[in-house]
Amino acid sequence: MRCLILALLITVAPAGLAETPLTVAVAANFRPTLEDINARFSAQTGHPVRLSSASTGVLTHQVMRGAPYHLFLAADAAAPALLHDEGLGLRPFCYATGQLALLGGPLSQLEAPGLGLDLAIANPDTAPYGQAAMDVLNLKGTQPQRLVRGNNVLQAYQYWRTRTVQMALVSKSLAGEAGIAIPAKWHRDLQQHALVIKDHPNLNAYLEWLRSDTVRQLILDSGYLPCP
Repeated sequence: MRCLILALLITVAPAGLAETPLTVAVAANFRPTLEDINARFSAQTGHPVRLSSASTGVLTHQVMRGAPYHLFLAADAAAPALLHDEGLGLRPFCYATGQLALLGGPLSQLEAPGLGLDLAIANPDTAPYGQAAMDVLNLKGTQPQRLVRGNNVLQAYQYWRTRTVQMALVSKSLAGEAGIAIPAKWHRDLQQHALVIKDHPNLNAYLEWLRSDTVRQLILDSGYLPCP
């Protein structure tokens, strides 16, 4: 009987470990797209994926403090590179190139003296899209009536959606058809990189799915550009 119980434990244990969710830290701009990607992955494989979302700066701080993430999808290339230089994870790789978009008016309004409207952006201290938005405002000399800073780009978008502000500079993926794409030369690069932090039984299958043609098309359809 003792041998039988041991044999059952050996047989069951790997399957039990495989059911522990793969945990992905994802930048707020990419969360809606990744939710769709993950739903299809789980439907095909039965493997659960757990998400944790915030600005790239906040997630980077959490990773440095030992947060139990297996994979980090940042909104820039700098944060994964920094973590890798600190000895964390494998070599980062690009998974999407982001675009910045204006909501609430034409691009010409950014150049109007004294904008006279409230405008929301992500916090440039922690969010790459907020830093890119500040690049645009500084380049064009835009002076909103009130500059509202969200904790991340998703919150900045929600300020516009709920009419807390009249305009917003957010990711094209969140703005959708309502957003006017900002020329890339107006702001810093928004190439988004991923960092594998630690192993998981389902990680290889998930990375293969993330790099598949199906997912690449989903990412493009969400308002992103291909990686160079």
